[in-house]
Amino acid sequence: MLKDLVAIVDNASLSQGFIRNALAFAEAQDAQLAITLLTRDYMNVAALSPYDPSAIAMDQVMADQREELRALASLTEKAAVPVELRGVVEDNAYLHGASRIEGRYADLLLLGPPASYSDPRLRRRVAETAITSSGGPLLIVPEQGVAGRIRRAAVGWDASAEARRAIRDLMVLIEPGGHIDILTVDAEESWEGHGPSPGSDIARNLARHGHEVAIHHENSVGRTVHEALEAAALAHGADILAIGAFAHSRVRDILLGGVTRALLGETRLPLLLSR
Repeated sequence: MLKDLVAIVDNASLSQGFIRNALAFAEAQDAQLAITLLTRDYMNVAALSPYDPSAIAMDQVMADQREELRALASLTEKAAVPVELRGVVEDNAYLHGASRIEGRYADLLLLGPPASYSDPRLRRRVAETAITSSGGPLLIVPEQGVAGRIRRAAVGWDASAEARRAIRDLMVLIEPGGHIDILTVDAEESWEGHGPSPGSDIARNLARHGHEVAIHHENSVGRTVHEALEAAALAHGADILAIGAFAHSRVRDILLGGVTRALLGETRLPLLLSR
């Protein structure tokens, strides 16, 4: 059961749709929602003196954030669940680190689609920091939002420890007895990893927990792995797609690209990322 959600934004106006979606999800879960607003100061605050013109600029940064927080308060004033607003002002080089801390003390971090942010690069860095350093799951919410109660889910299964943690986090979200589609892409039988029958071992485990489970083997011919996963999840009517994030080394992801990095862009259904 989810009780403590944190949504991270950097612009009140652009994030209006995302905030509405986050509130609807929190209300369906009967959870409290905290909204963390990130604001850049572009300067080293510790170096300011009371007589430095840059101190005046910092005053303006703080005034701008107060205005953004007032706008967020207006968006959330009629919420059916408790809402907490937080403001973080920091140098741009460190701002994304807020998600590292927030993710350690929340059941789930929420991040909106790219259009919800004034700085898409900051959004990506926030997401990657949350996944790799917070120890908690991250939910990417698309433009159309996320189902209040998760009854059907798809899991991108590659037999990795990260994928197993994605399933663990999914169990907190999905309704008891919900349907889970296990999706493999280009899976090969082996005595390690997938085993002699890809997907069957984890399917058996989930079935023993009372879930209805189906296994689907996809291939990536003519498309990327993330395209195959997303298309299959949509085809099977999933409310959410769960994957283990950054299962390969960061160097390999940087050089070759990765499923996680691709899905951190635009996604057509809610994406649960765990590591």
